[in-house]
Amino acid sequence: MQMKHVSSLFDRYRTLLVPPQASVEKRTAEIICELTPLQVTASQITYSVGSRTLSLQVPSVVKSELQRHKSAILAQLEKEMGVKNSPKTIF
Repeated sequence: MQMKHVSSLFDRYRTLLVPPQASVEKRTAEIICELTPLQVTASQITYSVGSRTLSLQVPSVVKSELQRHKSAILAQLEKEMGVKNSPKTIF
């Protein structure tokens, strides 16, 4: 009898489940801090699950700097969360 990997047992649920809103906000803040010299906390980020939109409550200077890194941030989120579950836009 062949042994199965434990991760293969959850393959069915990976397509159905989406990450919770708080974990998307937290990971986005971590990615922003990794990719840019800016410090953004998870409390400054709001994620709308239905529209898959990230909203940032930061000063306009910080927001404009983040727009320069928008594609890299979204690409990293897509890589970690998958195409179906990752945010599409940042405002």
